[in-house]
Amino acid sequence: MIQSAFKHIDTAVTSLMEICDQLSEEDLTIAPIEGKRTIGELLCHLALVCRADLYISEGASEQEMTDFYNENRVCTLQQIKHALIENRNCLYQQYMQFTTEELLQVTTSYWGASYTRLEWLLEMMGHMYHHRGQLYTMLTLTGREPQTAMFV
Repeated sequence: MIQSAFKHIDTAVTSLMEICDQLSEEDLTIAPIEGKRTIGELLCHLALVCRADLYISEGASEQEMTDFYNENRVCTLQQIKHALIENRNCLYQQYMQFTTEELLQVTTSYWGASYTRLEWLLEMMGHMYHHRGQLYTMLTLTGREPQTAMFV
């Protein structure tokens, strides 16, 4: 089951890296929807999702997560691509160590959401796809059509 989720997370990461390759550093400052994140801010968030969601699923406090985001800012396309890979790998390494019993253990986030670790992994996959869809929409609003396979 986790290998299937990994496959889909890999697809999201690969397509995000391909999208990054189609952007310039200047594109990161574009905010196609007034009052919402810039393209760069959304990509920076996406680059941290795998590790951040892992920490959240393991019970990190709100303050610990604020500290994590402050200490792990990524700003350039190269940093974003590197963080996508590193944070995905961190997630995979942790999940490959879990026993079946540990995968079925329920953990709770700082805001009270409770899932088994396996369910958390599905939430993480959904989180990546959700924001990737937002990014795609933002780019199309600016007249850019990302040239990448969104599903494989």
